Amino acid sequence: MDRPQQAAAAWRRGEVQSPVMAGLVPVVCAIDLPYVPGGHRFQTLDLYLPQTPETLGLVGRPVEHLPGLSTGPALPGCLVHVHGGAWRDLQLTARSIEPTVAHAFAALGPIVVIAAINYTISPFPEHPAHPYDPSTAHRRDPAREAVHPRHLDDVFHALAHLRELGVGDGAFLLSGHSCGACLAFQSMLAPASHYELAGAPVVPTAAAVLGFNGLYDLPALVDGLDASHAHLRDEYHGLLSIAFGPDRQRWESASPALIDPAMIAARVRQAKAPPLILLDQSAQDQLVPMNQRDRFAARLAQVEGLRTVIGHRCSGDHADAWQRGDMIWRGVEDALARLAEGAMMPRDAFINDRFERRGTC
Repeated sequence: MDRPQQAAAAWRRGEVQSPVMAGLVPVVCAIDLPYVPGGHRFQTLDLYLPQTPETLGLVGRPVEHLPGLSTGPALPGCLVHVHGGAWRDLQLTARSIEPTVAHAFAALGPIVVIAAINYTISPFPEHPAHPYDPSTAHRRDPAREAVHPRHLDDVFHALAHLRELGVGDGAFLLSGHSCGACLAFQSMLAPASHYELAGAPVVPTAAAVLGFNGLYDLPALVDGLDASHAHLRDEYHGLLSIAFGPDRQRWESASPALIDPAMIAARVRQAKAPPLILLDQSAQDQLVPMNQRDRFAARLAQVEGLRTVIGHRCSGDHADAWQRGDMIWRGVEDALARLAEGAMMPRDAFINDRFERRGTC
């Protein structure tokens, strides 16, 4: 899909594709929809609907609501995704969800709306194609000057806007890849005040949060790398120092894997955090070690009332999950299957809660 010259405020026809599928998949979409008044180019949402006679009737109309979403006990009909890119890569945007959209909408299924969130990114002085350093730039770019918790504040505002469009509590799955997984879990597992965010909007609660090749324990990306990833220590130190500042206590407070389990449990009881989490990590990931998933899973095992599923869909390089689309989509199907089961597993069995059957797995 070609990016429009101006932010789209109306539904239009479109097509998406996955490199592991034949042909294009038709959709109805709204690209670069602002979620804050007067925001910059990355304070936007991309919205996708399957192309049906009903959704085609929306073409040309302003985006005022999201059709097809139900309330009550039905399974979530919406997927909301937060893209990765190490908090700083301007070339990785919400459009990276399109291969997953292709798999989701190749046939009509339970997900009828997919939303992807852009957010303010951090400076990237060493970007190979588009370097940016605010201290030396001849022209400032507010879309590339985020320091934590600015990225997260944008995610809160995007989720709040989705609520205005009809996405209520329990009506959506929230997924994220890489640093997007970090942002997704930050937004659900702790209140905005935990991140010293004053005045953040109230956001809907996801039915489940799914993390793919995620970054969860930020200090461990510097001090806890295994031998296979130890060569990345300086790179991680540099990007974290820019995205979160040099104070390592801020790295700790921002880490989903270091949030107090009692805080998470309280939010689950209050229906402010989802009761289901799925963590999936490729063993071949050249950028993120497996111990990021394992550290997070071990912390989540201490949360009363929370069900944590260890997925097995991700394989290959770090970017394969979003570039192919099928891995994220199958993880979504797995989460929907677990939600449909409706029963909690014993807490001591969490690590064995895997998807082994064919078909729905």
